[in-house]
Amino acid sequence: MKKRVTSLVLSALLVASPLTSASANNDQAVTRGEFFKLVVDHLGYDAANLKVELPKDISANSPYANAAKVLKDKKIVVGFEDGTFKPNQTITPAEASSIVSRFLAIQGDATSALASTYGITFENTKILTLEKAEEIVSKALTSDKTALELLDKTTAAQNEQKSFKADATMSMEFKLKEGTPEIPGMTNGMKMNSDIVMSFNREKGLLQTITTKVPNPETNKEVEMVIDQYFVPEGIFMRMTDPNSGEDQWLDMSAAMPLSFEELMNINEDNMNMMNDLNRKYFFYRDLGKEQVNGQSQYKLGFSGKINSLEEIIGMMSSVLKDQSNTLLSDLEGMPNIEMTMDGTMMVDEKTLLPTHQTIQFEIKYGAAKDPALEMPIESIHYVMDLNFSDFNNVNDIVLPEAAKNAEKFPSLEDIPEGFEQLPQPTEKQ
Repeated sequence: MKKRVTSLVLSALLVASPLTSASANNDQAVTRGEFFKLVVDHLGYDAANLKVELPKDISANSPYANAAKVLKDKKIVVGFEDGTFKPNQTITPAEASSIVSRFLAIQGDATSALASTYGITFENTKILTLEKAEEIVSKALTSDKTALELLDKTTAAQNEQKSFKADATMSMEFKLKEGTPEIPGMTNGMKMNSDIVMSFNREKGLLQTITTKVPNPETNKEVEMVIDQYFVPEGIFMRMTDPNSGEDQWLDMSAAMPLSFEELMNINEDNMNMMNDLNRKYFFYRDLGKEQVNGQSQYKLGFSGKINSLEEIIGMMSSVLKDQSNTLLSDLEGMPNIEMTMDGTMMVDEKTLLPTHQTIQFEIKYGAAKDPALEMPIESIHYVMDLNFSDFNNVNDIVLPEAAKNAEKFPSLEDIPEGFEQLPQPTEKQ
């Protein structure tokens, strides 16, 4: 059994790249291969280290080889049933819209979304000329320069803060894979709603309280679970309520976590800078202007993007994981592939350049596992989060309760025997 737990919280943006023209003339119809190359060259992706086979009709020395590998690896283009990409076939506006929309994580009608969000229309357009193709790529797959500059300033401002508070509401909806056996306590389309309150101090630690409410399909009553999580110099602890006695139950999770408190605090600034760099590669940011919020002028940014594989997720974290990256990939071998799409908005105070509010929608999709024993019953989880930031540099202390010092020690992941699991079940709210 694989026993590695990885969590990833993401923010999002993508850096603008110089637009590289395809080889078509401006007034001629662009082919599929030319459009593939235009997109991939513009984004600066390189297929040198990708282990993916070329389509049957694109050779290794083709000018479209790099683009075909990248788009196939990212599942942006899957090709035709006969294993071809048909690079010399004229591309339609609908096909071009579909390719761009997959990079942007657009759900539903791509043509309408491109028109309403990016001003890209196809009225009286039967063929895609080079001029039109360049317009699509330039408008949709390029982050606004002003948005990128603001993100740099916001990252720097956050790194200067020693503490802050945050609160959030989050809903999760689960979709089970077809044919999945019944899972106790879980139904297809089930929703979970959570309230999260967090206090962070770079020297004292992190306290996070999560209150989750789940509908019980058998009793039609609401089930509630409250968890306190402490990341402090003494270690990493979790408090839950015992459903039988109603008493607090403490667990010392220090041995089960891959990083100590000191390591977590030391990588905080590196992690913020890393996320800024990653956003430029995988996500796209838009400058949505300014708004007045509670009498304060705030910048509004929009973002969207997609991460296509578990390998990409680990690669994104390489600067933090360092020499653990290869080990983690090895430990996760055989696990289902993971795709993540995300979009949302962020508000930034004009004076302080600190974030004040963020809305995020993201979806995680699980593919088939190479190892049947590691198959996930869940097809996808859809999250919606509304997050507020406050009290920058005003969180002075985070104290671990005395009761936690007698907590039951949770074993390290390597020491957990097969078949072990059971944390306390949630209490039912009348």
